[in-house]
Amino acid sequence: MRLRLAAALLLAGAVAVSGEQAVITSQNAGAVSFVDPQSGAVTATLALPGKPAAVAVDPSTGQAYVVAVETALLHVLSPKGVELRRIPLPGAPFGVAVNPVTHHVYVSDWQGTEIHEVDPEQGAVLRSFATGAAPSGIAVSADGALIVTADRDANRISLIDAASGAAQSVAVGEHPFGITLHGGRAFAVNVLSDDVTVVDLASRRVEASIPVGPHPYALAFAAGRGFVTNQYGESLTVFDAASLEVLATIPVGEYPEGIAATADGSRVLVANWFSDSLTILDASSLEILAEVEMPEGPRAFGSFIGPSLAPPGAAAERAAR
Repeated sequence: MRLRLAAALLLAGAVAVSGEQAVITSQNAGAVSFVDPQSGAVTATLALPGKPAAVAVDPSTGQAYVVAVETALLHVLSPKGVELRRIPLPGAPFGVAVNPVTHHVYVSDWQGTEIHEVDPEQGAVLRSFATGAAPSGIAVSADGALIVTADRDANRISLIDAASGAAQSVAVGEHPFGITLHGGRAFAVNVLSDDVTVVDLASRRVEASIPVGPHPYALAFAAGRGFVTNQYGESLTVFDAASLEVLATIPVGEYPEGIAATADGSRVLVANWFSDSLTILDASSLEILAEVEMPEGPRAFGSFIGPSLAPPGAAAERAAR
């Protein structure tokens, strides 16, 4: 496996497992790779059929949820890379997110107007929530109370009460795809208008529009900055998370798609679909620290970084809820 590391990373001694891992889906290869985000080491690779694309990792348990778009299955994976179960999904599933409080999983129906709530322990779809046309990305608030979807064909986002299902929509740019919540705002990444719409969650009003590169796809925050993948630009647009001012453009691999940050905000990881690689970036210096070869077609659409092992007592805590 090709692994190119910058001197700064080697000097930092980041060669051991960091306690976190990135779960990278490779759609074309039918594979999922588990990667240490500090060292770039690939710790496990799992064959997974059906064109896996979107992925979400539970931030407290490390359990990963992968949507295979061709077979319409939700694959539940342990932090050690073991497949625990497969759950059939209705419609044309694509985007996925985890509720950090209930540990339920939400999956968008790409060809419909709804998302589905799944209990991964029961292996059952519990209920559905109405959205705009072609929901893609999903984000959930830290308290688990709010679900936000990017409704691509409606040019809107849906803000859904997780308890009641009541929803409100807000118009954004053209073809929103990725959606991220940060600092009391929702950030919708608009593929065809080449911008990010910023929505204030308290007022439910558009606050700003951030110009980015061509064909933007997804967004992550780290070190007080937002990082947007530009598919056609082979780059990241970096902006200040508070002022929303664009700060830099960073070249990465070909057709960057999924992006996520480590919990401490030190690293940003980018899946480059066409160059079959994973870029690891220092979020403060904006230096590229590593490029890790991936199986063909890495996409990793979703929050794909989480703990490498479930914390002690996590299973007991969940059972007691």
